[in-house]
Amino acid sequence: MSAPPPAPPAAKAPVAKEPVGPPLPQPVRPTPRPAPMQVPAPQRARVASTDGTMGTIAVFPVENISGATVQADDVTKFLVSTVASAGARVLDARALDAFVTRHRLRYAAGVDIDTGRWLRDEEGGDGVLIASFEYSNETVPPKVALIVRLVTTNGAPVVVWSEDAGMAGDDAPGLFGLHLVNQYHALERKALDRIGASLLAYLKEGRRTEGPKAAGKFRPRTSYRTLTLESGRTYTVAVAPFFNLSARRTAGETMELLFMRHLSSIPQFRVVDAGVVRRQLLDARVIMNSGLSTSDASAIAAPVDADLVLSGRVIRYVDYVGPAGLARVEFSTVLIDKKSGKVVWSSESYNDGRDGIGLFEWGLTRTAHAMATQMVKITADMIAGRGR
Repeated sequence: MSAPPPAPPAAKAPVAKEPVGPPLPQPVRPTPRPAPMQVPAPQRARVASTDGTMGTIAVFPVENISGATVQADDVTKFLVSTVASAGARVLDARALDAFVTRHRLRYAAGVDIDTGRWLRDEEGGDGVLIASFEYSNETVPPKVALIVRLVTTNGAPVVVWSEDAGMAGDDAPGLFGLHLVNQYHALERKALDRIGASLLAYLKEGRRTEGPKAAGKFRPRTSYRTLTLESGRTYTVAVAPFFNLSARRTAGETMELLFMRHLSSIPQFRVVDAGVVRRQLLDARVIMNSGLSTSDASAIAAPVDADLVLSGRVIRYVDYVGPAGLARVEFSTVLIDKKSGKVVWSSESYNDGRDGIGLFEWGLTRTAHAMATQMVKITADMIAGRGR
């Protein structure tokens, strides 16, 4: 019996030939753009720590933009004591240091969106207190200037309270110089007491203390306004650093802080923190070589859907040392509406310390800060349409 014939070999699968020529381009799927974070309006009457809405506050290290050596620890201890006396919990210094190390934070003079979220989720932080030492000089008569703000971590970081104090030892010398303050630490304590009283009133009662009324002599020299604010609506404002043309290296930052301080005191405005603006400038690689442009304003406003973006230029910001001299401040502002891309406000302001003085130098302004804060306050009121 013969063996059956062998089975035919299985057919081989056809081998795909390599394509000739360059590979065909693959379609690129666009990365979805995240929706801008909505900025919640700060609850001014409910931020008080007594009802638990801001129970834990982190006190960040003091920002020194004075160009001089300052006692930052004294300011930090004072603020920690003030927050604790209001009944709020202060985030422990070790926990704060560990938080900064864990996230490799290199910037502690502001709060961006990520830092606020991490602080809230990991440490239970409801707010951040940031102090900026704007000016310090111990020469008799001494001078000191401080700006402090409280930033909420609920959503995008927003400034919910801010206060400033700029003083000279000879602001009110009195008869025969009986009220001169020649000790630097006594003057610093006086400035801190003013700030502390305002902070305490806000944390306990949600109440903002009224500062001294700005004199009419500090009105802008020129102004232009086409801004229309709808009644009952709250507008989100981002304040960008001012382009600095003055001899004071940090004058642009000072003006940014002062406008944040005064705009945030107006109920119709909610002001995002400087940390948010700084992060967006870095991420969008915005370089303002000569001031704010409409494209810059659009980039700054994007992450928090800001309605208005404010910036400007500082031309002069001059202090003097000792008992004799002349303080000078000169700046301009521009406010851009994000929706229309148009300039809806602009102004130019200039004052020196001798403007409007009376007999025996009554009304003389002896620090650039004391003059600048009044100039900014009037400008902010005029932007809001307050009758000036």
